[in-house]
Amino acid sequence: MTSRRTPATTSAQAATHQGRTPPVSSQHLAELTWRILERAGEDVLVTKEAITTEIHATDSQFSRLKGHIRDHVTLEKGLAFLAFRGGYMITADPAKIAESVGWRLHCINTELRRLLSGWINPLGDQVANYEVLAMYQDEIGHMLRLEERMRKAALAMPKPVKGAGRRRRRARAATAPA
Repeated sequence: MTSRRTPATTSAQAATHQGRTPPVSSQHLAELTWRILERAGEDVLVTKEAITTEIHATDSQFSRLKGHIRDHVTLEKGLAFLAFRGGYMITADPAKIAESVGWRLHCINTELRRLLSGWINPLGDQVANYEVLAMYQDEIGHMLRLEERMRKAALAMPKPVKGAGRRRRRARAATAPA
C-alpha cells in the first residue's frame, strides 16, 4: 500500500482555503488606518466600512486595531482617535473630545446599571451572603454616583469652543412675484 502525499501548505494558504483571513498584526493594521485618517484630515469622519475595505480587515481585526491606536498611536501622535457620530476621526478639538467622553461615560453608566439590575440585585438579600457580590454592588454604586457628579459638573461648565471662524450662509433663491 503506497502512502498518499499531500503538498505542503503555508499557514496563510491553509487559512485562505478554510475561508479565513490570514493573520495580520494589529499594529500594522493600526498604522494603515492612521494613514487613512491622516489623508482624510483632522476632524473628517471616515466610516468603518471605508477603513476595513481599504485595509482588507475583518470586524475583529478592526476592533483590535482600534485598541492599538487608542493605547499607543494617539499618545505618540498627540491626537485623539474618536468614534464620532457614525464614523471615526482624529482630532485635537476639545469640544468633540468632550462630547465623545460624555457619550462614552453614558454608555458605561448604562452598562453598570444593567450589571446591578440584571445580575446582582435580583438576588435581593442573598447578595450579603456572597462577599464578592456585595463588594461589586457597593463599588458599582460608587461608580454610578461618581459618574453622576461628573455629568452634573460637566453640565455646569462652559462647552469647549474652537476659535471663531467664518460661517457660510446659504443664499436663498429669490422668487419673483407672479
